[in-house]
Amino acid sequence: MSDNKGFQSMWIPLIIFVALGAAVVGVESVAQPVQYVGIENGCADYTSDTDNDGQYGFIEDTSCQEYPYSDGLGETDTPLGLGGQSSNDYQPYFDLTVDFVRNFVQIECGGNLAGCVGTNFQYESQFYCWFSMNIMTAEFGTIFDKFWQSSPNQYGMINDGSSNVFVNVCKQLTSPSGDLPIIEHQNSEPISENESGEGGKPSGERPRE
Repeated sequence: MSDNKGFQSMWIPLIIFVALGAAVVGVESVAQPVQYVGIENGCADYTSDTDNDGQYGFIEDTSCQEYPYSDGLGETDTPLGLGGQSSNDYQPYFDLTVDFVRNFVQIECGGNLAGCVGTNFQYESQFYCWFSMNIMTAEFGTIFDKFWQSSPNQYGMINDGSSNVFVNVCKQLTSPSGDLPIIEHQNSEPISENESGEGGKPSGERPRE
């Protein structure tokens, strides 16, 4: 009988150790996907004028350009105490504009650069820069610079690098080429290369203040 008790006392600690180990391994921490605050719906719809001021969506409306995010008021000016207060991450402004331009190409041109609104660019980066200069009422770079006059900006948001990325894409001596870069998060996929498109620097650009 004493031998059996000794045998049991030897195995009990081992069983407990194995059970605890299995419990620790079985409890895995599952990382939750990052939630991003993206563009406000009224701003995303460039055909709508929800505040009836004659400015349509993100392309024209200064309120959208000054604060485009969905926790704001869209085409109505967003108060300083309202913007930038979300507990979720904010999509970098450059990434937001990339999604916006790609969505425009999808709606207006079936996702094809060939002949898109009178252009025939080879790469989406060329179209993006042309769009900034010719479709937007204010150039993306100007919008970014105004939004990030300081860091933190007036909404308490930290500079996300959008201005620098825009300069690297659209303000070089050589023509942009290839897919648009990503800072952190984009909801869209790159537009396919238009192999018969023009590879030169986007023409017809006009400076905007």
